[in-house]
Amino acid sequence: MKIAKITTQKNRQDRFNVFKVESGKEEYAFSIDENVLVQWQLQKGMTLTEEDITAIQAADQKRKVWNDALHYLTHSMRTEYQVIQYLKKKEYEEEAIEESIKKLKEYRLLQDEEYAMAFVRTKMNTSDKGPAVISEDLYQKGISKDLSEKALQQYTYDAQLETAQLFLRKKGKPKSNESSSSMKNRLLHALRRKGFSMEMALQAWENEQVELPVNEEIQAVFVQGEKAKKKWQKKYTGQSLRMKVKEFLYRKGFELSHIEHYLQYEMEVDEEDENEEKI
Repeated sequence: MKIAKITTQKNRQDRFNVFKVESGKEEYAFSIDENVLVQWQLQKGMTLTEEDITAIQAADQKRKVWNDALHYLTHSMRTEYQVIQYLKKKEYEEEAIEESIKKLKEYRLLQDEEYAMAFVRTKMNTSDKGPAVISEDLYQKGISKDLSEKALQQYTYDAQLETAQLFLRKKGKPKSNESSSSMKNRLLHALRRKGFSMEMALQAWENEQVELPVNEEIQAVFVQGEKAKKKWQKKYTGQSLRMKVKEFLYRKGFELSHIEHYLQYEMEVDEEDENEEKI
């Protein structure tokens, strides 16, 4: 193939279009990166063999992989796994990807350990996540177990406890007509979902002493009790209804003393009203 001319692409000043002479006419042949152009010293009138063209295009793809990898890394830190997956989606050949990854490591542009350390510090300072969730996040990004454990050493016991307690201070409020037991279970489970151990969650709860005011819990017992009574009073009466309501309130996590108070006060009043109506 004889090169007819080489022109700069309109939208990419670092890429060039190579044209060939075919049957006395100029035709587009292929495009290449500026570095490949310089490396091969391509110019008008040069004759290329099929082997030359294959080698040039292989070198060009490697350059494309390298440029795309660099562009991907300019926006934020990435893990080796993330860069590989990004390049694979572009359907580059494995050999070209491996070569770029190796070069990125040599230039210290790709360092999983540094990424893991920075990731843990960021999550510690900007989120309410516990170590288990952060570890899972690192795993999803391709960080090895050893590097993950090393990075999480930064997240000390005291730092975890502080984060867990801050979460309780922000979220430690009862829902409408909720028992203190239900509130505690809900918040402890929330901390577990955040990635804290049960030991850590319980310690944070004890330190914060999150409690539901007694008057609010008693009010909640009465509200929930009335709901249960209305639900079953057509099917049950007397002692059967009392037991059904008692079971319902107990499952809701209310203290027995508060449940008995409701049953004694509210349901006995209802029974007296029923007796008066019969008379």
